[in-house]
Amino acid sequence: MKDVVENVTLEALQKASFTMALPVNIKSKDSVIQCNELLRIVPGKRLVFSGLLFKKKANGKAEQKVIIKLFVHSAKAKKHWKRECAGAKLLSDNNILTPKIVKQGLSDSGIYYLIFPYIEGQNLAQFWREHSQLKREQKLNELLTVLEKHHSAGLAHQDVHYANFYLADALTTEKDSVYTLDGEEVKASSEPLNKKNRLKNLALFLAQTFDVNQAVSCSLLKEYLSISALPLDKQDCEQFWQWIKDSQQQRITQYLKKMVRECTDVIYDKKIINHKKQGYSLCRREYHSPAIQQLLNQPEQFFQDDNAEYLKQGNTCTVKSILVDNERYVVKRYNPKGIAYELKHKGKISRARKSWLNAHLLRFMGIFTPEPVALIEQQAALGKRCSYFICKFQPGQTSWDYFCEESVEARLEGKSEASGDKKKAVADSLVAVLNQLSDYQITHGDLKGSNFLIHQEQVYLLDLDAMSQHKFNWQFTKNWQRDKHRFLKNWDKKACYKPWKAYFSQLIKV
Repeated sequence: MKDVVENVTLEALQKASFTMALPVNIKSKDSVIQCNELLRIVPGKRLVFSGLLFKKKANGKAEQKVIIKLFVHSAKAKKHWKRECAGAKLLSDNNILTPKIVKQGLSDSGIYYLIFPYIEGQNLAQFWREHSQLKREQKLNELLTVLEKHHSAGLAHQDVHYANFYLADALTTEKDSVYTLDGEEVKASSEPLNKKNRLKNLALFLAQTFDVNQAVSCSLLKEYLSISALPLDKQDCEQFWQWIKDSQQQRITQYLKKMVRECTDVIYDKKIINHKKQGYSLCRREYHSPAIQQLLNQPEQFFQDDNAEYLKQGNTCTVKSILVDNERYVVKRYNPKGIAYELKHKGKISRARKSWLNAHLLRFMGIFTPEPVALIEQQAALGKRCSYFICKFQPGQTSWDYFCEESVEARLEGKSEASGDKKKAVADSLVAVLNQLSDYQITHGDLKGSNFLIHQEQVYLLDLDAMSQHKFNWQFTKNWQRDKHRFLKNWDKKACYKPWKAYFSQLIKV
């Protein structure tokens, strides 16, 4: 085991990151709290660890495995700590299952802390990643009872992301195994919530995923109203779906703001030369390494390497695949366009930054696209600026190749029927992607067949630098019709595409 950092300071925790040295000890008057694993961080504000609680009178023997929440904001730590304590008591007093506070207080070094028991299980977000859509929907049905209990007690959780609902293992002794976390965000009313406020809070809960469509949301609404003994009015389903979409749009906006600054997921590095900002880079934290940092510092060195392979060469951009630590990545370099171009587009974000944001947008919505790794913006002399978008290399076939007529050999071997079923399932997935984009008024800008990759029956959407989310219906309608026309035109190239064109035409939203 690594050496323990004794009695860590508040200042050190305010500057902490996922690379901080662990374990660390925090001392209070009658115990020692050992933080072993950093689970979550809101930089400069809050940290959550798993660890051990030692009582000084027990000769250093560990009392129990615990979850440790530290409040480290320079001005508001006490305020947030008090709110969390009050919220936990509020939930407990209303017989809503929440982890009981084992210990709370102020450490010897001035750190406000809360300690909860460690409970075996997983949060709803982890469950969501590991299970099928059918099991997800079944779990949501189970959670309706928990939310109804909140609402009947006059409580509305304002931060109902799925990590705030913890599913204890079946061995738990509690009758109800769903724990509500993060009491700081629970708001209380003196009486049960009215129907509108209940449904708005339920819509906020369902907005935490993009895997619930309008039909499923209506079914869940009806089940919730049945549990609550409330009537279903004629316009409820339509209004409820609109509230979900409004909440999802707010989540999109907040999430994309995080993706262009230092946060839990992203490392931001500003380039300063001669006391002037000369550009910056953004890198997904899970991909960052010394070799990736070298790529961020000197992208052209990798771009011109003998192992780099051309994927596309044009005036606007040049695309190559490169090797970094024996992993293959794709680098899209947006070439300098001259002073006239830059003056015309002054104030607009670069196409590389658009690719970065749009890749995160799609993945946030559950749509497959090659994993974004980094963005580099170089601010050289006017007319010579250059930017790079870097993503993981994604193997696969273009949709043109995938949907072409099967070989004679496949038909003779009797494989065509099974293969046809797979292709129909992939075609349905492709249509689902397009219809989801339509639901959120997003247009791609270049829906040619080569911008869809098929890998292991999953559909990946590529080339995102012209993708836009439109605020106005007329704007979206005009661009969506152009996208749809461009997409369907793909399937005029070969005779084997003809049935697919007819199939897509029927299913894609107008």
